[in-house]
Amino acid sequence: MTGRYLAEFRRPLVIAGIAAVGLVSSYAVAIQRPLPDRELRLTEWINDVPDWVGSALYPVMQLGTFGGPIIVAVLITIFRRDLVLSAAVVVTGILTWFAAKGVKKMVERGRPLTYLPDIVVREGDGTGIGYISGHSAVAASAAIMAMVALPRRWRPLAAVVAALVGIARIVHGVHLPADVVGGWSFGVLTGLAGLWLAGSIPSRRPSS
Repeated sequence: MTGRYLAEFRRPLVIAGIAAVGLVSSYAVAIQRPLPDRELRLTEWINDVPDWVGSALYPVMQLGTFGGPIIVAVLITIFRRDLVLSAAVVVTGILTWFAAKGVKKMVERGRPLTYLPDIVVREGDGTGIGYISGHSAVAASAAIMAMVALPRRWRPLAAVVAALVGIARIVHGVHLPADVVGGWSFGVLTGLAGLWLAGSIPSRRPSS
């Protein structure tokens, strides 16, 4: 992997490798029937929080929609004036969202309510297919791309926000842990791919 954006990471191939392992491992869990009891118990434990926690996480959770990449792109445009990176964040976010829907159709794993009738569903009706979490994928994609525009000391904040988006999906009763891990992993991979493609576009330097 090369490119001016990926060069911001010390070991982009290691990051990609860890994400690939996370994606494969979560997929191995997602296709198990019946679902692993440990995953169901972990889902119940995370979901069993006071309602105020779910309410507090709700705005953060929305960063896993199209709004997240758009906000990141606007901030990059304002503070870094990097239109190539800004556009790449938005395009990659959109592609990640729809690609995640394609994965859902291939795996066809239900949401928590399918397996846990007493789960607390705090958003929607809890129906549909879950693996992978599109919110988690988009949040991870936007986070990994935002990191190249952030000072190194602030980069962990982007990872924390993406992590909270995925946790919020479990708190709201609409995803199982493997859905979220798969989404995070998928988003990191698409984010790295977006950075690689954006980095291959020649930068426009002002003429002297």
